Amino acid sequence: MNLLHRFARTRRGAATAVVAAALLTGVAAAPAQAATLQNCDVEGTIMYGKYYAHNSEWGNTYNGWGQGNQCVSHSDTELGNNWYSSFNWYNNSNISDDEWHIKAWPSVVSGWQWGYANPDHGGFPVRLGDEHQIVTNWDFEVNATNWKGDSIYDLWVDPSQNPGSQPQNEVMIFLNYSDGAIPNSSDKVGNVWIGGASWDVYRSRGSWQVISYVRTAQTWSVSNLNLREFMDHSQNAGWLDPNLYLVSVQAGHEIWHGSGTTHTWNYSVDVS
Repeated sequence: MNLLHRFARTRRGAATAVVAAALLTGVAAAPAQAATLQNCDVEGTIMYGKYYAHNSEWGNTYNGWGQGNQCVSHSDTELGNNWYSSFNWYNNSNISDDEWHIKAWPSVVSGWQWGYANPDHGGFPVRLGDEHQIVTNWDFEVNATNWKGDSIYDLWVDPSQNPGSQPQNEVMIFLNYSDGAIPNSSDKVGNVWIGGASWDVYRSRGSWQVISYVRTAQTWSVSNLNLREFMDHSQNAGWLDPNLYLVSVQAGHEIWHGSGTTHTWNYSVDVS
């Protein structure tokens, strides 16, 4: 299997630190008169309910990868929990291996991120050993040309309930992906059946632990998927301690290149 080179993912932590500062100082998108809110600022956010849409361009902003632009949007009038992104990303011709670099990561966040959460933080953080149910729904589509990217959940796990910097553990759940847009710097360590589907499991070789679950039959929709089951599998394997905290859940699209839109509707993450 030709596995993708994932570089400097810790920059995503730095990017989110910028978001936290922006939110705390009121730079985030203010409540608007219009039914549709849009934010095209680098690391811009739109808060709604217990979620916020995040316009992360971390690969381009912090590493100079790619060229292009991106916006995120949320509609108050569309039924269901929805958000959108529009983007135009292409490789930087001055960087020889830019085909392998993630340029951006538009997503929606529930919970704590690098010292910040919405006032309604969706029931996070939760201690892994307390066996909370974490049930999610997500329907989405990508309409793009020259698309290379993925559609994933990103679960952040740390000893602290509110880490001020990069959490120590990342659990990635891949629902669909382009050729090459799957875990690298990782070893395939098995396969597991969760939520009525088969998932290949990868674990990083570096000091910062990344555990990845890659759905073998790709999908554009999940219904009542319990993220608890992924946490349980990682705990039973000895990779995550029950005293750690799941501090936040993100869902979105890592973009290597392409021009188009993503559309999410009927999205939810509920803790009980």
